[in-house]
Amino acid sequence: MKFRAAKIGVIAFGLIGLSGLAVANDDYKDAANAFDASYQNDFVEASKLWQKLAKKGIPDAQFNLGLMYHSGVAGVFNEKQALKWYLKAAQNGSYQAQEYMAVGYREGWFGLKKDNAKAKHWEARLNP
Repeated sequence: MKFRAAKIGVIAFGLIGLSGLAVANDDYKDAANAFDASYQNDFVEASKLWQKLAKKGIPDAQFNLGLMYHSGVAGVFNEKQALKWYLKAAQNGSYQAQEYMAVGYREGWFGLKKDNAKAKHWEARLNP
């Protein structure tokens, strides 16, 4: 059940990421293809495309790649890599990633130690 919810989350955030991309046309096409691959349950292909876009610094792609590592839908569960991409996305302005970081520090998720100061830092970014 948890795995299914994660897959649905990847697809849902893929759509959000696609709609929010203000990037070059080729990047938009890659995002559309990543979303389509996710929708067709081809998470390996989606992961490759999100990785390409994430390395370019696109926050929604970074967040989606974090979701891929966190859920393991692309065949590799890696919480450390998920956290790396969530943090990059949060630093680059992804609201969803900032929320994940706030909750992560508040609750001690993703292998993070509970840290109320860091949780408040990310919460403050959610409500500018």
